[in-house]
Amino acid sequence: MKSIVAIVAAGILGIGMYGHAAAQSAQELLSTVKAKITTVKSYTTAVRIKVDVPFLKAPESTATMYFKAPDKTHIESDGFAMIPKQGADLSAARLLNKPYSAVDMGSASFQGASMRRVKVVPLDDDPDVVVATLWIDAGLAIVRKIEISMRAGGTVVGELVYDNAKAREYGLPSYAKLMFDVPRFELPKTMTGDFDAPSVAAGDEKKPLKANVELWYSKYEFNVAIPDSKFR
Repeated sequence: MKSIVAIVAAGILGIGMYGHAAAQSAQELLSTVKAKITTVKSYTTAVRIKVDVPFLKAPESTATMYFKAPDKTHIESDGFAMIPKQGADLSAARLLNKPYSAVDMGSASFQGASMRRVKVVPLDDDPDVVVATLWIDAGLAIVRKIEISMRAGGTVVGELVYDNAKAREYGLPSYAKLMFDVPRFELPKTMTGDFDAPSVAAGDEKKPLKANVELWYSKYEFNVAIPDSKFR
């Protein structure tokens, strides 16, 4: 059992950390997050994937993700693995390794705690991202939630959990839930099997459908040698 002295000391340390985090500007906070992320030069992780799309019956699948600094990501799977393009790598490394503008959006409650909200606007012609908003746990310098507006249209929202202490040191999650819209489409009458056309209420024919993808990350290996051929 922790002693009273240790508890008090931890409390004082926590107050000091909170005060420092609150004093940081949006740019300084993102720099702190980036510093944590960029300490890992490469990693591999096993990913378990659960897909919930209204018209698609997909079993849980597994994949292996490879990352190499600054922003190379590759997914390998023996089966079907549906992940949005801006999906499996939610560490914000890709956003923060390119020129960007930071806008402080104040504080907001998320996962029962106060988060700093920061909007990130890419300054280069990012082919995918228009703008992203990060919910940052300032004390731990990790992103708990990210909302990305895609240039092709639509928004991807990711909520992240960090139960793996070693991965958390690098700003990497143990679990992520992605939420995004998918367009409706007419399935050919001859198509059966894994596809199941959802019922459509009158007036909703053009509204997109809500889809979720859950990802569990395990068996992280950090700073491992990964050949460039993996990313071609």
